[in-house]
Amino acid sequence: MNTALVAESFLRHEPAEGTTAHLVSIQRDPGLAATLEGTLGAVQLRYHSLQLIPVDLVDDLPGIWNALLDAVDGFLAEGRAEVPYPTLEAQILLERSGNLTKFTAGKVRHIVDAGELVDGILDGAEAYFGFAPAADPAATGNIERLRTRAAAAGLCAQGERASKPSAPGRSLGT
Repeated sequence: MNTALVAESFLRHEPAEGTTAHLVSIQRDPGLAATLEGTLGAVQLRYHSLQLIPVDLVDDLPGIWNALLDAVDGFLAEGRAEVPYPTLEAQILLERSGNLTKFTAGKVRHIVDAGELVDGILDGAEAYFGFAPAADPAATGNIERLRTRAAAAGLCAQGERASKPSAPGRSLGT
């Protein structure tokens, strides 16, 4: 399990009128998250003490994860990928330089270890789509395909993933 990069998915919770909307973590409060309607949310990637994706980039959550998977796909194929956020005017950029990668989300840019980044993104996507499988039924196969390609490129160890307890899932009503 990757501990250098932590991926967390949030859904936007809009409680009763007159109260402020806030983000609910699928990892920290899966019970409440499972009851929320809609897919508006955010992804937070933390690499050691660095915040790679700020949680204020709120957009379509399955779309964010698919954009991150598309970025990993392009990165594995070309060593560089630039993918737009689903509806925001923000880009996700991965650019390889040796074993390091420049990762940009919106206006936030950091240099990170390529293997830890790819492994962490794949783990985070797997956790999200395990929580909300109806969001994209093909995602699990795509994640496994990317994990195989990343392992072949020496960027993540396919067999070293620890089993993770699954959170209560939810239907997206699609």
